Amino acid sequence: MKKKILALLLVLIMAFSTSIVILASGDSHNEDVYIIEYIDFYDLYIVDVFCDYTGLNMKLLENPELLTQFLYEREIMCQQAYALEAYNLLMDEFMSRNRSGEIEFNFWDNYAGAFIDENHNLVLQLTDMERSVVAQYLSLVNYSDVVRLKEATFSLNELNELGRTFVDALQESNLQVASYGLDIRNNSFDISLNYADEESIAFINNFSIISRTLSMPITICLGAGIEINAADRLDGGAPIGTFARPEQYSIGATGVSPSGQNVLVTTGHISEIRTGMAIIRNSVSIGTVLAFRNGPHGGGSPGTNNGDWAIISLNSRGVELMTNRLRTGERLSTGWQDLRLRPQGTLVQGTGARTMIWSGTVAYTLRTFPSASGTSNGITFVTPSTSIRPTHGDSGGTIFVRDTSGLLRFDGVVTGLWQSGGVTQYWVYTPAIWFSHFFQTIPSS
Repeated sequence: MKKKILALLLVLIMAFSTSIVILASGDSHNEDVYIIEYIDFYDLYIVDVFCDYTGLNMKLLENPELLTQFLYEREIMCQQAYALEAYNLLMDEFMSRNRSGEIEFNFWDNYAGAFIDENHNLVLQLTDMERSVVAQYLSLVNYSDVVRLKEATFSLNELNELGRTFVDALQESNLQVASYGLDIRNNSFDISLNYADEESIAFINNFSIISRTLSMPITICLGAGIEINAADRLDGGAPIGTFARPEQYSIGATGVSPSGQNVLVTTGHISEIRTGMAIIRNSVSIGTVLAFRNGPHGGGSPGTNNGDWAIISLNSRGVELMTNRLRTGERLSTGWQDLRLRPQGTLVQGTGARTMIWSGTVAYTLRTFPSASGTSNGITFVTPSTSIRPTHGDSGGTIFVRDTSGLLRFDGVVTGLWQSGGVTQYWVYTPAIWFSHFFQTIPSS
């Protein structure tokens, strides 16, 4: 409670100081300056300007450079698989479902998060390193030899409480918060303010002065606006769309819902999305929108308030086209999926209609992601591992990881890009856990 009160007082004091500075200048800017553009193929007028390897290039593995990168990343994913296995055991302890069937995470007060280090070990951060506490955590991960322990100052619960207090106070002071979320590795809560707003600049100057003398797990910086940026079978990453825009987005995967419906998952920011909207593949209807979530908007009883996703109920033609294949030539593993939030440092890969393959390491989880229709919650931010990244038309594409046996596990659908100063800092995706109440299995064909 003392930490919460201290945070609130500091924010209010600094916000008040900022308002004095702005008032003295005789100028104030409160309008929304974000430039928001979803990854939409039809917004791209010059094709294939982003990367030499984008487009419908089915000969990916014939390119020596890409083949080398592909094999290297596959090896890394295999090496990380044991750490992911241990992490999943830990998450089982924290995960539960509420009365509405939505997934919730209830972290213990001494848990400060986990990440995968450069040696492919799972690093568990704890605020209490007592022998009994350590033994308890080690037992949860089945005493895995790839687990390392590290002491941290603040638990995830403390960081969230303190950080949300800052965010609420900043927003009440009319400062433009661009994004916020946990930084697990650095045991801090990061807040990004709009770089083009004079009040934000003045506030950060004041905050920097105070943070030099007071130790606090809050970092505040200036961030940019957002530029979010062949066969008939429903391969993961293949193009789909509406009759108005036939190849607008990409397929995440096809599967079966807990109720037995044959479904497909893609992104939720389909133009003019509504339940019952027809979705097509190669000019043929394959089904209709069953449920969706796009920031604060949802349809078809979406349940969870997290993510940017859409579930398509497949018609008889769509069911015929179901597959677990990807555009890369590999296949997703079948059966019940390993649905978790991947820890920081995990290597994940993706494929979409416009970009054959891209990859990166998880930088942040449970982040907010501003959009034209409202902020999406529970988004995972990924640092690109190469210059290749998703682009227009790749939204909804397949995100996957590799397990201990080398099989590919479906992990979510790509949402967009986060850019700062015209440079892509992260690509972002919606974890599959947020739509698992509609989508839980992969077909074996």
